[in-house]
Formats: sequence, structure tokens, C-alpha cells
Amino acid sequence: MIKEKAYAKINLFLNVVNKRVDGYHDLDMVMAAINFYDELTFKKNDKGEIIVSSDIEITAKQEDNTVYQVAKFLKEEFDVNEGVTINIKKNIPIAAGLAGGSADAAATFRGLNKLWKLKLSLDEMAKLGVDFGADIPFCIYNKLCIAKGKGEELFFLKNKLKTPILLVNPNIRIGTKEVFSKVVKEKLVERKISDMTSAIYNKNHELMARELHNSLESIAFEMEPEIREIKNKMIDLGLDGALMSGSGATVFGISRDKSKLDYVYEIMKDDYFKLITKIR
Repeated sequence: MIKEKAYAKINLFLNVVNKRVDGYHDLDMVMAAINFYDELTFKKNDKGEIIVSSDIEITAKQEDNTVYQVAKFLKEEFDVNEGVTINIKKNIPIAAGLAGGSADAAATFRGLNKLWKLKLSLDEMAKLGVDFGADIPFCIYNKLCIAKGKGEELFFLKNKLKTPILLVNPNIRIGTKEVFSKVVKEKLVERKISDMTSAIYNKNHELMARELHNSLESIAFEMEPEIREIKNKMIDLGLDGALMSGSGATVFGISRDKSKLDYVYEIMKDDYFKLITKIR
């Protein structure tokens, strides 16, 4: 049996550059894995079948789950006769801007690479993974990076932040495609990614907090005003900075003083899904 952790991600910076002819958008992002994860187990079975189960329903049919699709692709691509039973212990909220589905798919690449002895490198898995989701290459590596293109062009940063964060999710599911469909480039606030990367490079926490940026926030705020309320409350309660991750609806707050995170957690703990963790 093989076990893999599927780490969630947050976007410290997300700027929409333009819309591509393939329907995706070119993005400038700084992405970080956090110490919050789903747990996947992989066991060989004698039936030669792919069986995917989870402690909560992710998709109505297993065939619609990216985990199943990745397993099916690897089995056929590498002519594997053995079947596999995959179980997902789901901790990351679904459709929360934390790349939970992509993280599970990336963990499937890593887990089956070991179980079936495919001898694929991380680079090879990332190259295959992009066909299943733009965030999957990042989730293969789980390393702090600049991400460009639709998210598949990765430039790793040597720094390790280990910054404590508070995650707050209002149990709202927002579809990524729906958010991006409402992007009007002329209405977006643009920021330079270089200020964020400079803050990370120089370990300047104050600058990093000021440069937290997500072009998609204004769209998500219009769709679900509660997301804006959460962000504003976190800042009003004294956190150094707060930002919606990805296309929402999770908001994370940062503070060098973990006691402030504890304080905000206690105030908000009865209303939302919440978790104190840290950037890996």
C-alpha cells in the first residue's frame, strides 16, 4: 500500500494578464503549498479495475473524478495490467480556491508512479499532469514558485516562508470557470508581481502583507458578498493581511504573531470552516 499527502495551495499573488485563444487566461501568480492536505491510499487489486472511493461525495460518478481519469490514463499509457483501489480522505473543502482536486490528481500521479513502478520523474509527471488541470504541475512539486501561462509555467523560489496563516471558508462553492467567465480585463486592478517576489526574497513580511493581490477578488465579491465581509473582518481584527485564494471562496489571513491568528480564530470559529496552519 502506498500513502500520499495531497497538499492544498494558496495564491499569495494572482494577476490576470489576458485571455488566450484556447479559452484560458494568462496569469502571473505566486503559489505556495500549505500544511493542510487530503490523504490518499493506493492498493493493488486483482480485478484489474480502477476503484475510487472517498469519505465524502466528490463527484456523482467516479469516472468524473480527476483521480480516476489520471489513474485510467496511466494504466492505459503504460500498459499496466494490475488494478488499483484508491481511497481519498477528504479534508480540503471542494471548490474552495485551494486546488484540492488538483492536489488529489497530483498525489495520484506520485502514488501510482510508486505503486506501478513507472519510474517517472517529477518533471515528467508535471508535463503529463497539465492536460488534466492547470494547477496539477504545481501540486506535483508543492514548492513555492512563480507560475505563469495558465499556471503550468513554474519558476521555483528558493525561499521557504513557513508563515503561519488562518484559513476561513464560508462553505460556499464557487466554480472557477464561472469566475473567469466574468473577467473583464479593463475592470481589473493590476499589480506588479516583482514587488511580491522582492518581499519574499528579502523576507520582508510587512511588504508581503501589503502586496497580497488577487485580480479575481472583485468578481467573487460581487457573486458572494460574504467573502468580502470575511476578508474585511480578518483585517479589522488586526491581521497583517488577508486575501481570497484562487477563484474563492476561501480567504486566508497572515500574521507574524500567531496569537493574533488564535484570537481571530476564536472569534470566527462558530461561523465558518476555519483552520490555522502554515505555508510549507
